[in-house]
Amino acid sequence: MSTSRRAHHKSRTGCTTCKSKKVKCDEAQPCSYCVKRNLACSLAPPSPEAKDDSRTPEVIIPRPHEAPSFTFSDFGLYRHFTQSTALAQADDTSSITVWREVVADLATQYPYLLHEVLAVAALHLRSSIPEKTDILERTAAEHQARAIPLFREAIASMSPETALPLFACSCLFIPYHFAAAKDATSLLFNEDTGSLAEWLILIQGCAAITVEHNITLMRSSLRALLGDLYTPKVEDLSGGPTDARLLDLASKLPIAPEQREAYGLVMVKLRVCFYVSDKANTALDRKNAALRFPPLVGQQFRADFAEKHPAALIIWAFWCVLLQRVEERWWLKDRVRPLLLKIEELVPLEYRFLMAWPMEEAGVYQRDHNSEMVLDG
Repeated sequence: MSTSRRAHHKSRTGCTTCKSKKVKCDEAQPCSYCVKRNLACSLAPPSPEAKDDSRTPEVIIPRPHEAPSFTFSDFGLYRHFTQSTALAQADDTSSITVWREVVADLATQYPYLLHEVLAVAALHLRSSIPEKTDILERTAAEHQARAIPLFREAIASMSPETALPLFACSCLFIPYHFAAAKDATSLLFNEDTGSLAEWLILIQGCAAITVEHNITLMRSSLRALLGDLYTPKVEDLSGGPTDARLLDLASKLPIAPEQREAYGLVMVKLRVCFYVSDKANTALDRKNAALRFPPLVGQQFRADFAEKHPAALIIWAFWCVLLQRVEERWWLKDRVRPLLLKIEELVPLEYRFLMAWPMEEAGVYQRDHNSEMVLDG
C-alpha cells in the first residue's frame, strides 16, 4: 500500500514578528498572531497618512501592562536595592555580588524583573522609614501587580536567553509575599477565592526554570544562588537526625489507605529536605533546603492543602521547622510562629498531638515538668 505525504504549505512571506517568534504566519494583512496580541504587523497595510510619506516610522502600540510605568521615586528604590536590599538578600559574600550587580543589571533589561526588584526594595525599605509604611506597601503592591503578568508571559516562551532573568525574578517571589503578608492566613490561602496563596503557585515557575535550564543556570553567575544541589538517596535518609521522627509521622498521618502512596512520596521529599538541612554547613544551603520543598509536593497535595486536609496541614507544620531554621532573614522575621499557630487552629483537635514537635522546635510551645505543652511567651 502506497502512502503519500500531505502537502505542507510553508510560509515564506510571513510577517517579521512571526519569523522572529518562529511561529507559522497566516499572512493575513495584518496576520492573526499580531492582531491577537495587539502587535504591530509588518503585513498590515499602511495608514492613509503613511502612504504619502515613506519616511513615516512604524508605530508600535504597547500592551497595557507594558506601558512605561516607572517614576523618579523608583530610581530611589532601585538604588536602595543595590545598596541595601541586595546585602539583606545575600547568604554569603559571593551572592552579594550577584544580587547587587548581576540581578540589578538584568533588571534594567527585563521589565518584569525590574518591577519585582522595586517591589521587594519597597518592602525592605519600610523598616528604615516606618512613617512611610502605607506608601511603600502600596508602591510594592503596584509593582508586583505589573510584574506578574509580564513574568507569566515570559515564562510561557522561556528560552536559554531568558532563563536567567526569569530565575532571578522567581527567587524574589517568596521574599516579597512573606514580607507583604498582613497575617499568617494570607501566607497559606487566598481568602477571596479559597485557593492557595499566590506564592505557592508562582514557585512552580522557579522549579520549572531550574529543571529545564539547569545547564544554563549552572554555568552562569546565578549559580551562586543555588548552593549545594546534592540530593541524597532514599536509602541514606535514615542517617539523618530527624528522619526517625518523620517516619513516625508518616505512619500516623490521618489519611485513607488509597492515599498512602501519594503521601508517602510527599514524605520522602520532606525527609530529603530535612536531611539536607540537618547536614548543611552554610546559611544558603539551609535556606534552599527549606525552599526546595514547596515546589516538589505535587498537585494532589496542593489540592488537599487548599481543602485544609489535616494530613496536609500537619506536613506543612513540619515544613515550618525548616523555615524557622533560617528565620533570621529580613522577610521571615516573626512569621513562623504565627504561621504555626494558624495551622494548629485549622487542624482538628484529635490530630493536634502530631504537631507537638514542630511547635516545640519553633518555640511556640515548651514542655513543663509534667510533660504538658504550654505556650511560650
